[in-house]
Amino acid sequence: MHFIARALDPATRSVVSVPLEAGNADQARGLAESRGLHVIELQPAATPKRAAAGLSEREIQLFCRELSSLLKAGLSVIEALEALDAQQQRQAQGSGRATTSGLHAGLLQQLREGAALSVALAALPGAPALLVASVQASERTSNLVEALDAYLKYAELVQRLRSRVLSAALYPSIVICLGACITVFLLAVVVPRFAALYAQMGPAAGGTTRALLALSGWLKAAPWLVPLLGALLVGGVFALLHQGRWRAVLAWVVEAMPYLRRQARQLELTRLYEALAMLTRGGYSLFESLELCKSIATRPAQRARLADAQRQIAEGQSVSTAFAAADITDAVTERLLRAGQSGGDFAAVLHAVSQRHAEAFETFVERATRVVEPLLLLLVAILVGGLVVTLYMPIFDIASSVR
Repeated sequence: MHFIARALDPATRSVVSVPLEAGNADQARGLAESRGLHVIELQPAATPKRAAAGLSEREIQLFCRELSSLLKAGLSVIEALEALDAQQQRQAQGSGRATTSGLHAGLLQQLREGAALSVALAALPGAPALLVASVQASERTSNLVEALDAYLKYAELVQRLRSRVLSAALYPSIVICLGACITVFLLAVVVPRFAALYAQMGPAAGGTTRALLALSGWLKAAPWLVPLLGALLVGGVFALLHQGRWRAVLAWVVEAMPYLRRQARQLELTRLYEALAMLTRGGYSLFESLELCKSIATRPAQRARLADAQRQIAEGQSVSTAFAAADITDAVTERLLRAGQSGGDFAAVLHAVSQRHAEAFETFVERATRVVEPLLLLLVAILVGGLVVTLYMPIFDIASSVR
């Protein structure tokens, strides 16, 4: 749930409006107090009219990119949003369709009512917590363009890694589907044409050939079975994608295989350290940044590690020691963090750690692609070739008997 807290900020000695995301009002109040704020009033965030599905990642990134460009051109936030809203209305009129997104209009309405941009963004369904936090940090430093660009760099990094995984999975998927189609065609069309010839051979046809003929006869007797299984498979895949359950299935597969679990950890650490770099560069303390990073953790175990690191930092432990004890670092990263906390640009160190894990994950994807693609081709070739050889072996036996 989204909340808006009016609180006294001791650092600036002023009353601020802070967007919060928590399960209930008590958790939101505790989150605000953990940031050193004295809560005066806490209310659920009003949600502007918007499509029920919320904002997509593409809409968020496009909005940030366009807003950043207009701000760099010298427009104020209100003027930039008015220009974007007018452009959206013109595009809707040109296409003859009504606009379905109230993104710009909703933000403009709240800004004109006196709300901060971070508060208006927090009220939008689907708005990323990291973007809201980055914009809120920019309101302290008056550098909104840098905050938007920082979030875009984070989103582009995650999108690049995701695209590498999807690209690597595309070719194996095509090979598997093609192999399945060829196998079904052989069993449903080619094998029945040999059935009449092999039926006269009886036991001489061989056990493998007889089993293949029996399977083909079963498919021929129930021709509806293959389309039904195909429809169930497509429907199951569509349901997993539409309802988001594919993430749970993928997480189960990854957890079941230790090697994949280690590589998935590289991706988790990439997102974590890049988010920490973005937030600390924006002015958040590391304790506050860890709290916000819990929203991007994909597994409960990762959220528990972040909470453990927070607790140890609050108890006075150094960052490198707390991260090592919470198991969210390794030996090399621990040394980098130790060097960063002793002096220098700590956000740059966090970014370097993120890039290190990103490169390790990309190397894994590249190597896996090089191994899996030829392996799948070999398996499909063995399967199809085995079926063909099984069909033609009795013909060789017949030719030998004729001699």
